[in-house]
Amino acid sequence: MLVFEDETTITQKPCIRKSMSFEGQQQRIEHNGSRKKFSAYISMSWPDQRLMYDFYDKMNSTNTIDHLEKLRKHVMNIRWKRLIVIWDHASFHVSKMLYHYIKTQKHWLTIIYLPKKAPYLNPNEREVNQQIKSCVCANRFYEHIEDQKTAVSEFLDNRFGIWNNDI
Repeated sequence: MLVFEDETTITQKPCIRKSMSFEGQQQRIEHNGSRKKFSAYISMSWPDQRLMYDFYDKMNSTNTIDHLEKLRKHVMNIRWKRLIVIWDHASFHVSKMLYHYIKTQKHWLTIIYLPKKAPYLNPNEREVNQQIKSCVCANRFYEHIEDQKTAVSEFLDNRFGIWNNDI
């Protein structure tokens, strides 16, 4: 199974995007100034473009390993023998902790690194991450971060389908 993996940080503070309004009557978005955020780890199977995603407080090696373990369980459930993950050179992707983990998982896991500074090669960047931020988060404030996570989940499930129901 081939998977493109990427992460994105989603903040509770609304991101302002273009919107239609009359001159001098720009849209105002009331918010409480909260700086809460969460990270979404998103894996897209290729070529069917179905997603598996997890939410974490931050992006780091430990959470990356946890996400890979969930992918491993899925691969074992559908009786595939190997998972090929394609991802970027994020600092936690090349950490010693992750290097040692990957080394011990060679029997089911192959990692392919995209070239540095080439986000356009990962379909998650434009097809998922940008869509989340423009369709779910732009020009909106969510009172509670859990409401925002729910909105992101519903968007991803409806737009792309999900392939981790059995985990």
